[in-house]
Amino acid sequence: MQGSYCKITTAYLIFLLAVLCLWGYTPSNDGDGYIELARECLAAGQPYPCTASIHGKPFIWNIGQINLIALSLGLFRSVLPVLVLMCAMKALTALLIARITERLFGYKAGMIAVCLYMAYPNNWGQSTTLLSEIPAVTLLLAAIHLLLLRNSRGAHAVLAGILLASANWFRSVSLVFLVAIFLYYLFFQRKRLVCRYSLLLSGYAAFVLLVGTGCWLRTGYFIYQGDTLWFNMAEATYETSVAPHYNSEMYPKGTARYIPGREHMTAMECAAIWRERSLAWLKEHKADYLRKIPGRLVYMYMNDMDNLSAFLPDKSRPENNFVTLPYRHIFSEMGQLSAVQWLGIVNLVFYLLLLIGFLLSSVSMIRKRENWGQIFLPVFLTVGGSLAIVLAVHGETRFKAPFMPFIFMMVAAGLQQIIQKKQLCQEP
Repeated sequence: MQGSYCKITTAYLIFLLAVLCLWGYTPSNDGDGYIELARECLAAGQPYPCTASIHGKPFIWNIGQINLIALSLGLFRSVLPVLVLMCAMKALTALLIARITERLFGYKAGMIAVCLYMAYPNNWGQSTTLLSEIPAVTLLLAAIHLLLLRNSRGAHAVLAGILLASANWFRSVSLVFLVAIFLYYLFFQRKRLVCRYSLLLSGYAAFVLLVGTGCWLRTGYFIYQGDTLWFNMAEATYETSVAPHYNSEMYPKGTARYIPGREHMTAMECAAIWRERSLAWLKEHKADYLRKIPGRLVYMYMNDMDNLSAFLPDKSRPENNFVTLPYRHIFSEMGQLSAVQWLGIVNLVFYLLLLIGFLLSSVSMIRKRENWGQIFLPVFLTVGGSLAIVLAVHGETRFKAPFMPFIFMMVAAGLQQIIQKKQLCQEP
């Protein structure tokens, strides 16, 4: 059974490498920012964050991805090795989805989940970018997989903690997973809660201490993860919509985001000022802030085609690397749609079916009240994780990437139930 997963995900890896070869690298605004910081650190002869990348910068960005890019540029003078690694990690993600789904719901569900994941068009082009979602998601799923092994031992819990912390090093989302795992042990494996969770936290703490101490020794600051929270939160004090404010002034005068002389301050000093201003605003405007949460959630889940830009014929300008659909006039403009837009329509239908399938499967299994242990992690991480994201920051559509694997898992579980019911009805 495991061999089947390996074969199919190996084929997926070959497919992703073919996409990379045929369509090439997809620049992005964040990716260009990572490359700039990586080159800055290479010039300083230090990992990120270095002193030069702390002074005059507004925040600490995704540390793991920037250091990975710096390593590739330093050794090969190219980001191509990182892109190949992204393809491999994307294929590994598919394998982990299959194995976690099998552990929770059975082999057939695992096979359905991995097939759905590989067939989903928005997954095809993600590994042509330098964004941090792929390594973060792969490491998060690897940690979950270790904890759910039938013969999971203490060493697995320690390693899972290290993987969660390293995922956080690439993208700061592990806190949601730590909470979910704690609640999972509390509700379903209470006898192992103290021991297993302590071991998990010890692995997490070891990674944090190692990375943070290394940063402190070279910069004087204990930094172990990216920190854009207060940069984003400051914008929430004056933003007028739930959508991110692309292509607008980043530091408008007269707002909480604006700091005179910011260019001469450190990222930590900026964060402290934004934190003070944001908390003061939140004390007086709690209701105003909470009213934006439903809209942010809807915006984050309104579509899922960020990675289709990989197939655009011209990707030379990162700010233009996105695909749009004429939703209001889609039937009248069908004859004018490009090939990428047609792929976007296919992806949109697929995505909507996934969301419907997730809701129906979750509701069906919750109503049965007999498989709470199976569905807890996928449902809690998807729902609770999504709410945690939009509660803290605006909801960009790609921010839901860490939770998409669990949507595939629940849809696969629901489809497996339907197949089993049909087989039972056909039996004499």
